[in-house]
Order: sequence, then C-alpha cells, then structure tokens
Amino acid sequence: MKILLVSANREHFPDPVFPLGLAYAASAVQQAGHRTVVLDLAFAKNPEKALAESIQRERPETIAFSLRNLDNAAYPLTRFYLPDYLSLVRTARESGRAGSRTPFLVVGGSAFGLMPGPMMEVLDADFGVAGESEEALPALLSALEDGCSPLGIPGVFGSPRRGAPSAPVVFPDFPSLPSFDGGAWTRLRPARELFDLPRYLRVGGMANIQTKRGCVFRCRYCTYPLLEGGEHRLRDPESVADEIEELVERHGVLSYFFVDSVFNLPVSHAEGVSRALIRRKLRIRWSAYASPAGLSRGLLETMAAAGCDGLELGTDSADVSTLESLGKGFSTERILEVAEDCRKAGIPLCHSLIFGGPGETPETVRNTCRLIDGTRPMAVVSMAGVRLYPGTPLGDWALESGMVKTESDFLEPRFFIDPAVRSFLIPYLERFSAARGNWILPGVVPPLAPTTQRLIRFLGYKKPLWHLLKYGVFKNRVYRDR
Repeated sequence: MKILLVSANREHFPDPVFPLGLAYAASAVQQAGHRTVVLDLAFAKNPEKALAESIQRERPETIAFSLRNLDNAAYPLTRFYLPDYLSLVRTARESGRAGSRTPFLVVGGSAFGLMPGPMMEVLDADFGVAGESEEALPALLSALEDGCSPLGIPGVFGSPRRGAPSAPVVFPDFPSLPSFDGGAWTRLRPARELFDLPRYLRVGGMANIQTKRGCVFRCRYCTYPLLEGGEHRLRDPESVADEIEELVERHGVLSYFFVDSVFNLPVSHAEGVSRALIRRKLRIRWSAYASPAGLSRGLLETMAAAGCDGLELGTDSADVSTLESLGKGFSTERILEVAEDCRKAGIPLCHSLIFGGPGETPETVRNTCRLIDGTRPMAVVSMAGVRLYPGTPLGDWALESGMVKTESDFLEPRFFIDPAVRSFLIPYLERFSAARGNWILPGVVPPLAPTTQRLIRFLGYKKPLWHLLKYGVFKNRVYRDR
C-alpha cells in the first residue's frame, strides 16, 4: 500500500523540531513493505496547497497525519493548532476525492494520543492511532490492504460518526529488571533520510535523539505516562551511540538534544549511554531534560565527560508545599544540591518552573523565585498557569469538581491558576524577570522576532538558545525583541 505521511507541526519557537516520532513511524512502515512518501509542512509557505499538490502527484492509498501538539501550552499568549489540523484533514479529503480511489485518512501523533475520542469527533478521519505507531500503523495498513477491519488492533480508533468501536491503547510493561528491548521502536532507526535533515540542522542547530520511553513519575499535570506508558522502556546504550556516530560520520552533526522525558533515570542507563559515548571518543556536545531526583555528582561528571554541556531541569517549584501539590518526588534541599553539583561538574543549568497550581500563594511564588535565583542558573523558563489534560490527576480533578464539564472541553486550551494568585502572578513574574534578564516567560512575553532567531542560527550557533543568556549583551533579548 502507498502511504503519504504528513508532519503537520509548524511551530518554530524556540526552534523548529525535527519530527522524530514520524521518522520512527516511517521506518516501521517501510520495513513492513509499504511504499512510503513523506510531506513535512514545517517550512511550507502554504501548507494546504503543498498538501493538495502532494496528493495529486503521489496518489496515495492512505494519508496519515502526525499531530505533535494541540497548542503551545503557554498562557495567556496561547497558540491553538487544532483549527490548522482540521483544515489539513479537510484539504486531504477534498483532494483525495479527485482521484480514481479515495484514500483512507489516518490521524496520530502525541496531540491525538492525548484525547483520541474527541479528536476523532472533530477531525472526522477514517481511523486514528493513539500511543505508539511503530506496530499499530503497519498493522492498520496491512489490514486495509487485505480488505479487513483494523479496529481490533490496540490503539486504533475508528470514526465515531460511523459507529466504529476502538481498541484501547496498550503499552508494553517492563516492571522487572531493565531490558534493552523496550518495544518495536527500540529495534528501529528513525528514517531521517526521508526528511530535510540538513535544513533542520541549519535552523535548529541540533539533532534529536531518544534513548528511552515511559516515565515512572506521577506529576499531577504531566501527560508523559499517558503518551509513553508508566514504565521505562530502554534502548541499548550501544545502539544510541551507534546512531550518534552515524550522524557524526554522515552529516557532521556535533550537537544533540536527548528528548527523553527524564534522561538521568534510570541512573544505570544514563551512565551506560554516557560511557558508550565516551568509549567512541566522539567530540560532540549534548543537552537533555533531567530531574533533580537521582542526579548525583558522579553521574553529572560522567555525563560531562561524555559531552553534556547543558541540562533543562524539571524543577517546577522550589517551595515545599507546592512541590508536594504538584506530585514532585524531591525536596528543596535536593534542588540546591543539584545546582551546586552541576556547577562543580561544569554543566550549565536551566530550571523549568510552573506557577499557579493548586495551593499556590503569593508566598509560595516568592519562595520559589528566591531559591531558584539563589542557585545562579544560566536560565529559567517560567510558565504561568498549568495546562489541563484529561487522564492526568489534575485534569481528572478538574472534571470531578465541575471546573471542566466534558473531556471534549479539554481540546481548547484550559489552564488552572489558583485564585489566590490569579491577579498577582503575572505582574510579579514580569517584574522579577525584568530585573534579571535570564528568566524566560513563554506565553507572557512575546517571543523574539523570527529574523533574530534565524540570524542566530545562520551565524552557526548550535546550542539551545538559553545558553546565550550567559552573555550580558543577550540578556532579555534571546527569547524576545525589545
């Protein structure tokens, strides 16, 4: 079967993100013997026109859309992407009718996986794939090719307007000793060759790598366990190093970002990946998301020796009561220890914070700002308000309390800000950040002009943009123009 895979993500802030999930799906579809064409709309000036032309040219039997995000999860300057997705699906439906055979329309990706039922209602695709697509999508295509119904395949959803049932999403569970066979995706290499990788490297600076899926934490707002499962599923560290070495040799890529929800857990796996990179003697630099939990001085030193030159720490808060309210598994003392250990290991630190959750008060906001400022980070990313999603503890609480009426109501961005700080929070964060210059407020302060962003990358800067905040001339100018 011939399939057109469409990457619908067009967000360019802070950098365009290479569609790694779709590249994995493309690899799985190719291995299953299906003819695969990719359309990446990230840089298209007119995405609907580009899609229509691709359909007319390729005449696919199936068109599958990868939908990365519902919105930018930033308040109050929120950007909502669902209307754009709906326009693309409608364009595909209209363009497909012009051929001798109308193609099947399939939707998937993390945005779909968050709310598959409501998304199917809105988009009216023929089928949807929630969760991981490396097994479900090839199976769906084979069923369609054989004239069979794919609705018994785990994670496959049918059109509710046609009364179609759907099978639940299933993630492999690995509750025993860590295994390096964490599902079909660990045995695949993403099909980067189908995409314009050089352009992503020019405009984004880094290649993205995934070493594991799943998250064992239970933060009250977080969707990672919904999207990837609640257990770690690991790649063999040597396989990770092989992939990076291949990118170095074929494309000269020296800058990387590990997209795992938390790179440093399990500790043994983070050490394994770092030591595999050290053994290869690859002169690369990389950064990652990390948690203060399990981030020891020894691990940091091993990561630094492997080329780690930056961590985005999921701190969320530095107030005792707020950490407990958000379901974080570490203390304020741990935050201070990690900040000091990062400094001694020579790894720059960027804290990620979320303000406004249940129980937040002006005092807890001030406590967090004071303590985080005292850790002398290179940068701080502060979000005002918590984006609500169904299936998370905070989203379920919003439903039970009547704050949100139905699951479909979560499609449009819904944010929680505790009434105690509703009028206080944003003005305080603006004043606090303006006095420092290295605090970034997505959704509060308009981002930098695209021309500035492109100029920075054109001049060859390959690290995450927050690294520039160590230079006085870039204070208050890396993520916004004044």
